Amino acid sequence: MLTTNSFAEEPSWQRDVTTHSPELGKLLRELNQKYGPDAVSLLSWLNDATIRSGSVLTATVGVTGKETKENTTFMVVQVETGIIFNTQKEDQTSRLRTLWEKILADAFSHLDNMRIPTDGVRIDLLSHCKSFTVTDALTEHMDEPGPIETVKFYFSGDSLRAYLYKQLPAQALFSDTKILVNEVPAPFSPVGDAPKIETRTPPA
Repeated sequence: MLTTNSFAEEPSWQRDVTTHSPELGKLLRELNQKYGPDAVSLLSWLNDATIRSGSVLTATVGVTGKETKENTTFMVVQVETGIIFNTQKEDQTSRLRTLWEKILADAFSHLDNMRIPTDGVRIDLLSHCKSFTVTDALTEHMDEPGPIETVKFYFSGDSLRAYLYKQLPAQALFSDTKILVNEVPAPFSPVGDAPKIETRTPPA
């Protein structure tokens, strides 16, 4: 993988954001210098997808550092989704599918590559889980949203890039992805996964 100092072009987000928010521009420049422009793009699209995912509480996205696990280094991205899941109608499998389809798959669909100075990416998705009457509006539970459920997705860099290049279906991506729900391993398989239709040439 390329290191952050291998990127020659100034990313467009740097020019656009700085003119609107100098503080945000500074944060993104620091992230770019440490992890590269693909990391900035990943966070931007995760933030966008999270806002549209059914989030009712404040949603935040950030890189919290690195983790080395079994001789593999992961860039750690934390996403506070702001979602309140009703456990009366959504079990763990349903919640994982929602997180995959509405946040991760949505964000990944906008990316062409994932060049970062680590072997992979760990994405932590934090949501609230609570049992309440299905007819209740979610806004009724914003003050007491229930305990937090943390789901960690460990994506191999090679597998994730192959998925982004449309060389690997989601089913195969998850065969190489470790998932922990509150630190307990959890099986997951996306449903309705279509076969590969076209292969995109990886960016140089």
